[in-house]
Amino acid sequence: MTTKRRLHPIAIVAGVGKELKNMLLPLLVIVVAGSGSDFSWGDLIVPFIALGYTMVMGVLSWVRFTYHWDEDTLQVEEGVFVRKKRAIPFERIQGISLTEGVWQRLVGAVHVRIETAGNVLGEAEVTLAAVSREDVRRLQRCIEQAKERAGSLTEPEDLADWQQLLPSLFTLSMKEVWFAAITSGGALGVVAAVMAFLSQLGDLVPYEALFRNIQATWNGYGRWCIGIVSLFALLIAYGVAIVQNMVRFASFTVRKQGDTIVITRGLIERKAVSIRVDRVQGVVIRENWLRRLFGYATVSLIHAGGALDDGKQGDVVLCPLVKKERIAPIARACLPEYDLDVTFHPLPKRAKLRYMLRPLYWLVIPITLAAYVGRPWGIWLLLVLPSAAWIGARRHQAAGWAISASQLALRSGWFRQTTTYMLKHHLQSLEASATWWQKRRRLATISASVMPLGTSARVVDVDEADAAAIYRWLQGKKGNQT
Repeated sequence: MTTKRRLHPIAIVAGVGKELKNMLLPLLVIVVAGSGSDFSWGDLIVPFIALGYTMVMGVLSWVRFTYHWDEDTLQVEEGVFVRKKRAIPFERIQGISLTEGVWQRLVGAVHVRIETAGNVLGEAEVTLAAVSREDVRRLQRCIEQAKERAGSLTEPEDLADWQQLLPSLFTLSMKEVWFAAITSGGALGVVAAVMAFLSQLGDLVPYEALFRNIQATWNGYGRWCIGIVSLFALLIAYGVAIVQNMVRFASFTVRKQGDTIVITRGLIERKAVSIRVDRVQGVVIRENWLRRLFGYATVSLIHAGGALDDGKQGDVVLCPLVKKERIAPIARACLPEYDLDVTFHPLPKRAKLRYMLRPLYWLVIPITLAAYVGRPWGIWLLLVLPSAAWIGARRHQAAGWAISASQLALRSGWFRQTTTYMLKHHLQSLEASATWWQKRRRLATISASVMPLGTSARVVDVDEADAAAIYRWLQGKKGNQT
């Protein structure tokens, strides 16, 4: 058993910096609201107290956090006021991600995040904010030896030496990093964050009076001025989103060591994520209309664990941007059990009208009212209705399903087309349902889910005979099908 160890002292700086970043907006609102029109040093009392408390708690948290391990277990003790002790068996560890943030890189440490097979998703996760590379190697060797004794590891993995891994299976070039950034659509997220920030200042900033003053100052051209400013703000947000994605996906590389997929990425904050092949529950291919126009797509893995890659739970990006013809070879190299070269069965022609009418159900009334109120020019809004019907027809054309001896694939969507591949033994549930209208047209909806809970894919308006065949396939009552 190793002696009790503490994190590198740089963890204090990283932890305090993160807390202060989260507190910045509330403290700013408190200072502005407290000062009103006259500023005084007394308005800074609350921020100074918060700053002092955060720094003291950061130091105490570091002092009280210790970890050590023996041949089979990692033990962590933490807590300033309430002491918590956790013991994590090595054989339950399902994924490890390493991150080199700005602070960690200054001292040659790494941020370690360990995902375990906890009863509740993500609850049993262990985070070591700043650990030396030598400690990481020792811990990994102990984990490897424990898994070898349990018979669940074929080859050792060493994430601490990212440059000594096997040749890459996929690498994102700088040209592809740039294209992935400009087609990511992340500008909407930046705009939403800015709008949320401005809404917090609604009681302090008189927006309505400000807009009236702009209109009066510009002699009736205030609307044009506001529109131009809004356009520039959107372009700036789009630029920020591009920079964020370029920093995130720079040096993106996928390698494989034995039964483990290792993904490394990042420019400022370098990260390595390891995923056991047997923990992959499915493969998802996403294509927005712009990337599909140039023959590109995004490939993600459904992972039975937490948010290893700072995304949503159970989702890890395997290829941020890749030519569609390269997807199948990369998937075969990483996940030999999956077959992405399958032929999809289209939906029946009688379902096309339902797809065309579905978007009109909620568009007809508001579009008609808007066209009436905005007449005569508002009449052009009615063109939205045939456009929506056309998009529905494209969604019908794109949707489909495919089954083989051991795999189910479902495809849906058009603006953002999603294709999900799931192995039979990973399926948690398969549901075939039909509404009254679907029964009249002999149609059904197929929905399949895998771990983690809530991860599912579905196709609407499948032929009811095909839905029954898929259901029997899961029950094992039919042989191989293509």
